Amino acid sequence: MKKKLWITILIILAAVGVAIAAYFIWFHKEYVQPEVDEPEVFHDIEFDADLLIGVWKEDEVYYRYNDDGTAVTWDMADDVQEDEGTQMTWTLEGDTFTHYYVMEIGGIIPKVFNMKVLEFDLMEYDDDFGVNHTFTKVEELQLLN
Repeated sequence: MKKKLWITILIILAAVGVAIAAYFIWFHKEYVQPEVDEPEVFHDIEFDADLLIGVWKEDEVYYRYNDDGTAVTWDMADDVQEDEGTQMTWTLEGDTFTHYYVMEIGGIIPKVFNMKVLEFDLMEYDDDFGVNHTFTKVEELQLLN
C-alpha cells in the first residue's frame, strides 16, 4: 500500500510541476527584441526657402521661383520660352519640396520632391522614384543671352 501511495504522490507532484512550468511558460513570456539601429531621420532638416528665389537651370530646363510662392518652368530644348512656360506654385517644408502644377484645362497636379542640397547657387533634390535633379542658379544676364 505504501508503494502505491508514494507512486501516486510522485505522479501528483510531477503533474503539479508540469502545470506550474506550463503556466509560467505560457503566461509569463518575455519577448526579447533584437537591438535595432534606427536610421537617420532626414525630415528634421530645414532649408532656407529664400535661397530658392531666382532662376535655376538643369540642362535645358529652367525654373523661376518667386518669393510669393509662384513659379514657372520652361524647356528650351522644346523651344519654349519663359512666357510660354507652365505656371505653378511651390512650398518647401523641412526637406519636402512640392511643385503644384496649374493645368491649362483646370486642376492642379502636385509633384513632391526630397530636397537634398539647397545653397546659394546649387540645388539638388530627388523624387520617390529615385530620379535625382541638380540645378545651378542662373544670373539674369545669362538668361538674356
